[in-house]
Amino acid sequence: MFVRIRTMLIIFSTMLLIVSFSVLVGIITIRSGIDASQEADLMLLSDIADQYISSEIIALKQKAAMESLVLSMVDEEFWQDAFIDMLMRNNEFIGIAVFNDRHELISSMGESVASHEALSDRHIQRAFQGRVSISTTIPTEDGLFVYLSARLHGSNDRILIFTLPGMYLTQVVSSLVIWETGHVFVDDSEGHIIANIRREWVEDRVNFMKIAETDPEYAVRGDIVRRGIAGESGIGHFSVSDIPRICAFRPISGSEEGWFLGLIAPVHESPFRGIDLGLIVVGVVSLFLSLITAIIASGFIKKPFDQIAALKEEAEANSKFKSDFLAAMSHEMRTPLTAVLGLTELTLETVQLDDETHANLIKVYRAGETLLSLINDILDISKIEADKLELNPKEYDVPSLLNDTITQCVLYKGEKPIELILNIGEDLPNYLYGDELRIKQILNNLLSNAFKFTNEGTVELGMRCEQDEQNKEQLWLTAWVRDTGIGIKNENMEKLFNLYSQLEESSRSGSGSLSDRRTVGTGLGLTISRRAAQMMDGTITVESEYGKGSVFTVRLKQKYVNDSVIGSDVVESIKRYDYSILKFGNVKMTRINLSYAHILIVDDNPTNLDVAKGLMGIYGMKIDCMTSGYEAIEAIRSEKVKYNAIFMDHMMPEMDGIEAVRIIREEIGTEYARTVPIIALTANAIVGNEEMFLNKGFEAFISKPIDLVRLDTVLRQWVRDKKAEALLPSKVITVGTGNKN
Repeated sequence: MFVRIRTMLIIFSTMLLIVSFSVLVGIITIRSGIDASQEADLMLLSDIADQYISSEIIALKQKAAMESLVLSMVDEEFWQDAFIDMLMRNNEFIGIAVFNDRHELISSMGESVASHEALSDRHIQRAFQGRVSISTTIPTEDGLFVYLSARLHGSNDRILIFTLPGMYLTQVVSSLVIWETGHVFVDDSEGHIIANIRREWVEDRVNFMKIAETDPEYAVRGDIVRRGIAGESGIGHFSVSDIPRICAFRPISGSEEGWFLGLIAPVHESPFRGIDLGLIVVGVVSLFLSLITAIIASGFIKKPFDQIAALKEEAEANSKFKSDFLAAMSHEMRTPLTAVLGLTELTLETVQLDDETHANLIKVYRAGETLLSLINDILDISKIEADKLELNPKEYDVPSLLNDTITQCVLYKGEKPIELILNIGEDLPNYLYGDELRIKQILNNLLSNAFKFTNEGTVELGMRCEQDEQNKEQLWLTAWVRDTGIGIKNENMEKLFNLYSQLEESSRSGSGSLSDRRTVGTGLGLTISRRAAQMMDGTITVESEYGKGSVFTVRLKQKYVNDSVIGSDVVESIKRYDYSILKFGNVKMTRINLSYAHILIVDDNPTNLDVAKGLMGIYGMKIDCMTSGYEAIEAIRSEKVKYNAIFMDHMMPEMDGIEAVRIIREEIGTEYARTVPIIALTANAIVGNEEMFLNKGFEAFISKPIDLVRLDTVLRQWVRDKKAEALLPSKVITVGTGNKN
């Protein structure tokens, strides 16, 4: 379902982008044409409005001139009757008056005749000059009026003034509707509104040019008024109540008084705007069709993805099953290996043996360690396949790393006549920050291969470091393993680092018949080594020549700790193999006397208990053994014995070691329960588990099979009591190793 939805979204999103882009381009392309068409449309309508209004003004002036002629032919004593006839003929007039040039009223009739004050209007004054004129709206006590004036025919000092309602021109223009709600307005020569559908503006003689002087919101409308007064024609754009409007303005050709008209309409009412809407409708329809297409297409596309998802789910389930199986099998195999290696090691350490038995037990021990190495490699490969191989970086001691690596070389060498050459730089740092275990794993893999494919001659281990030029807090650790072994054919060089790839000895040397070929190794070590090196931003390279040997070089990025270096004394000590004790030589391994200590070992496997008890018994300690977490909890709760340390297995039935430690630390509540050292002693030795145990209340971690050096280190750190040790007659216990000779 997720694949189908994602497919639908991809198709629909793509179509949305295409349609939206097309509609947008279309709108932008025609928008300029639309704007030009709108403006042209309004200017044309303004011409029509001008003709309509101008004809009305001209008709009024003609009526005034005609009535002036008629009145001049009537005796003054009959003017009242003549006025009655005029009002009946011209129902738009509501009053008539005759004034002389001294502003004296000669005769009048009707409502709201012109007052003496009205005679001061410059348009009415033009009538004394013989020109028919119409005034702007003039407010009086009786209301708002417009006056039409003409000189009495045959007289130079008398004028005839007709009174019109102030809303007369508003009624004229109200019949003119632009688009849907657009309208026409008329302003006089000073910018006052004298005709508009908003009657209150006419009554108040609103002037936007003056309003704009104090209110920037009216700046555009004020500019239109200013330009109209100046006799210009043009287009203006502004908004009213957030609605964009367009205005076309021009002078009124039939007005000699300097009036102008304007047409205002909302932009969205333009018939040309339907083109925008049409494009949007087309886009919406296209998107709807795209959605249907996406639904149909996703159904077809989903089918192969469903098959792939099913295969992926099956593969992930198989991979998880394999990983779980390998982890479980690793734990199960480590348990008997603990007995094999532990009891063999214990026998070699504590029993005087004849030469043959001693040699056979060493072979058993080496075979066990080889099997342990194989188990570790299989676990790492499963992690690589699941992309879960991890680093566990921390500060480490470089001489100890070298010592541990060289100590292991003794086991790889066996009885072969091979000389181990050490080429260690004296300027190597004492301490670095990185994953020490992975570095050991890489070096051990390279050295084991070198000894495996070298029958005689030399194997060289070299190590140096150099500063990272780009980052002074980092450095490059370079190590190489050179052997005089059988070499590798060129065509097989690329196969070296392939997963599960095994090279036959004849393939490495380039010789040998089918009958003498034999496959060696698991094909895992170099793959794991290269992956680990890559995780440390490093590389592993190889050079080889048939019959003359090979050189593997590893380059790893590590973090700088401080300026201390190992120096020449430590290098010489490492080369003499006496930096620490080696296993199974003719050296007497010394252990501290811990006979004052009392420890508890918890493990559900009796054999493991025997091995652990035997290896720790050498130190002279009192040892109690228990087979479950419940027993350990009750022992700590009762405090019948206050143990110096507890060695706790992890995977036990009913209650595992982690849960047992949690109860001891958190629920018992005594100071002893919170502080007694608890050491994890477990076959669950996957890389990264040590940190997990330390975070769960354990003080230290020892993996099974038990490493004697690691065990000795832990006992010295967590069990040793120097004050109690000082009271003993002897501070060390010496255990002889080796055979009877």
